[in-house]
Amino acid sequence: MNNAISFQTITSNKIDIEELYKSQNEKLRRFIQKKIWHNEDAEEILQLTYLEAMRCKDKFTGSSKPETWLFGIAVNLTRNYFKQHYGRTVLMDEMTDTLTQELQHDWDENPATLIENERLLNRTMEAITHLPDETQSILKLIVDEDFSYQATADQIGIPIGTIRSRLSRARQTLKHYLEPATV
Repeated sequence: MNNAISFQTITSNKIDIEELYKSQNEKLRRFIQKKIWHNEDAEEILQLTYLEAMRCKDKFTGSSKPETWLFGIAVNLTRNYFKQHYGRTVLMDEMTDTLTQELQHDWDENPATLIENERLLNRTMEAITHLPDETQSILKLIVDEDFSYQATADQIGIPIGTIRSRLSRARQTLKHYLEPATV
C-alpha cells in the first residue's frame, strides 16, 4: 500500500480524498477502533471522518500533512462521540498521545517536519498574543478549559453570537498572520 501523498497534493492546498482513503484508510480504521470499542460506532466515525474531509477539503491550508489533517478530523469526531454518549470527553490525552506516537514515524523519517511544525506552533502562539485580550480569554476557555461556546458566553457574560463572531474574526486574523508572505 502506498502511504505517500503526492507533493502536488500538498503544495496546491487541495486534498485528494480518494488518495487519502487509499493510503490511510486501514491506519485510520485501526486508530479509531482503538478509541471506539463498538465496531459499528467505530465504522460510523470512520465514514463520518471521510464525509467531513470531503465537506471541508476546501478549508485545507497545507500547513500540515493531509494525513495529519485527516486524523485530526477523526480525533474531533471521536471527542464528539464521547461527549454525546458519555457526557464528557474521555481518553483525550491518551488519544493525543496515540496520534503523536503514530505520527512520530513520519517525524523520524523527516525531522524537518517536526521543525516546521514547531515553527508553525511558535508563529501561531505569537499571532494569538496580537489578538485582543477578551478574544484571548475566549480562546483560553474554549481551547484550554474545553468550555462549550454557551458555557464561555455564560462565563464572560456576553451572547453566544458574540462568541461566534469574535472567534470567526480571530480565525481570520490568525489565518492572515500565518499565511506565507507573497513575493
